[in-house]
Amino acid sequence: MSQLSDKTLPVARESQDDIAQLERAFSLQNWRYVDIDRQERLAGILNRWPLLAEWAAESQPEVS
Repeated sequence: MSQLSDKTLPVARESQDDIAQLERAFSLQNWRYVDIDRQERLAGILNRWPLLAEWAAESQPEVS
């Protein structure tokens, strides 16, 4: 892993822990959290790696 990845990994875990704590503290059973930053990073990765984007599209379940 690169140094950048090593530094960002604990931050991602901490934010997930924060969300889990909020869900427990406020009894948010039907609350759906959307990590917009994660979605943007994933979109950037798929733009940089077209073969990965193609594979990801093929592994999505078909909507009928």
